[in-house]
Amino acid sequence: MSKRILYVIDSLKIGGAEMLLLGLLDAVLERGGAAHVAYFTPGPLAARVAERGVGMTRLSKKGLRDPRALGRCLRLIRDWQPDILHSHLVKSDLVGQMAARLSSVPRIITLHNTDPWREKKAMSLMYRAATAGADACIGVSARVSDHVARTGGFRADGIETIVNGIDLDHFDPARTEPLDLAPYGVRPGAKVVAVVGSLTPQKDHETFLRSAATLSQRMPGTVFLVVGEGPLAAQIEAQARGLGLGPERLILTGAITRMRELLAALDVLVISSAWEGLPMVLLEGMAMQRAICSTAVGGIPDVLEDGVSGRLVPARDPEALAQGVAALLADPGTAARLGTAARDTVAARFSADVMRERIFALYDSKHRPRPGARRQPGEPRLDSPN
Repeated sequence: MSKRILYVIDSLKIGGAEMLLLGLLDAVLERGGAAHVAYFTPGPLAARVAERGVGMTRLSKKGLRDPRALGRCLRLIRDWQPDILHSHLVKSDLVGQMAARLSSVPRIITLHNTDPWREKKAMSLMYRAATAGADACIGVSARVSDHVARTGGFRADGIETIVNGIDLDHFDPARTEPLDLAPYGVRPGAKVVAVVGSLTPQKDHETFLRSAATLSQRMPGTVFLVVGEGPLAAQIEAQARGLGLGPERLILTGAITRMRELLAALDVLVISSAWEGLPMVLLEGMAMQRAICSTAVGGIPDVLEDGVSGRLVPARDPEALAQGVAALLADPGTAARLGTAARDTVAARFSADVMRERIFALYDSKHRPRPGARRQPGEPRLDSPN
């Protein structure tokens, strides 16, 4: 494959879609192709994109409030001449898909979540208008595909389910040294429970905090980590302190890029999300044989089986989450057994290589030569967003 793929994504912060993008960049380059990344919000993954020699263009500092984002994406397409535009997440779908449509570039969407906003008429109509006629739509789980077919304006037979995949050689607990958590304030010998993800309403940190407040009374040797960054950081910290969770009990670490080392250091990984697609951190935690307690939302129950490879609890139920985590902490033997089964599940069903091959097959099938298109040497010359 020697195609030029333009990826459009909402941010370069650490998140599931963003980590998936890094893997796609590697695979495109390994196959002799070229890639460029257009984005809205900067983040620590920009350095990892740059390490790969991949160019980046920021479309806007103001998100969708800046109408010039569409113009910048149009100029990027004109100057860089991609063969395929592949967008991830809602802002990027709105701008990237419209720009590709206006430029007659083949366009693919990856749908990552069972987003509640799809039930809202105004937002749903705007999204449908921007994404109409997309050449391919990828759902990261069967439940995402079903949800979007019902609410998103895509025909069920026009959505291809390609589940997220994991590199098991990279996420290998036998070859991973656990991250030293002492610099973050974790005392030696403490049990460590963490929620990992963007600090946004989707991840429902309030439920995690309330369960942590309950657990801190029942299991006082436990330390709770909130790993990630996002707009709710100050609110989450204030809620934690209001619940009596001091900095010695609950620690906001910010972003941590060494994900496998972090996961290796945890006793329990928590996913408290109110809605999801198929979160990459779930697959990463399973590959690392972690004990996992997760809400049963989105595609998660299709992967994590309650009592077999982890614990599932209802969404927005702090007491149920606390009980699930407590059971894992109280019985290390069962926790280890569930972790082993979790890795076996990922190894059998969630191969990164299979995922990428199926995506590249879509690139091949949807590519069409652009009449009169000429390659421009070098990277695009674009104005920086104001």
